[in-house]
Amino acid sequence: MLGARARQPIRNLETRRRLDEARRQSPESEPWLGLLEAALSESENAAVWEDAVPEPVADRPASAPLLFRTLVGVDGPRTRRWVRRLARLAQLEMEQSDPLALLEVAIRQQNAPTDAPALRVLAQMAAFPFLQACGRVLERRVPGAWWEGYCPVCGGWPILAELRGLDRKRWLRCGRCATAWEIPALRCPFCDETHHERLGYFAPEGDGQTRKVEVCHTCKGYVKALTTVRAVPSWAVLLDDLSTVPLDLVALERGYHRPERPGHDLAVRLTERSRTPRALARALSLWRKAP
Repeated sequence: MLGARARQPIRNLETRRRLDEARRQSPESEPWLGLLEAALSESENAAVWEDAVPEPVADRPASAPLLFRTLVGVDGPRTRRWVRRLARLAQLEMEQSDPLALLEVAIRQQNAPTDAPALRVLAQMAAFPFLQACGRVLERRVPGAWWEGYCPVCGGWPILAELRGLDRKRWLRCGRCATAWEIPALRCPFCDETHHERLGYFAPEGDGQTRKVEVCHTCKGYVKALTTVRAVPSWAVLLDDLSTVPLDLVALERGYHRPERPGHDLAVRLTERSRTPRALARALSLWRKAP
């Protein structure tokens, strides 16, 4: 059961409507939806989190996401309060855990300091406002010819593919920062398979024009595809993922899966922004020189 004290109302009416709809359709998802609601509410403090978005490293490899090897300076006290508020909402003890360390491993897509599934979910939701801010701020910096199947901002794998407009161009959407990037229709984002005989899809009866599951017979990966007129708002990506869980179940039953490993290691480090500019510059220089 989620604690009510940590809830804060969401200002966006459409977001609130979609959350209410998700609760009606999937009441069993309430624990996860409660954390997502808190994360969406915190994300509305856009300026706070956008201040923490780092400048991409100029000499990063062409295939590296924009957050690769960056030093993220956060407001330490405020960030710790946010993570602990989320922990209270989930009724998890964090007395012995460092909130900033938990946030860092979540951004890097590493395992939380414990194998507890609840703490892993908490870490993912704790990183949500920051990653969403990265998606907004860094979207204009995404290379136009991004070829990789993982997110060009945070290295996450796509959880949805949008088939947009009349021409049905295929855009992948990151499940972490909601960044969108275009990819050819006949290409697996997970293993780069392009042979049409190794790629396929299946769709619910009578609903194949609006939603389906794209599958790869080579790596057994899958991604859900939705037909849209325009890009789905960033806050709605996870809600769309939840509303299409029946497609996940069918894919899993047929032996397909999402990758367990991250798309790309970010090697991100977190530090407190209260440190002096000179100390931050020195820490950044040392971090980038590290092997």
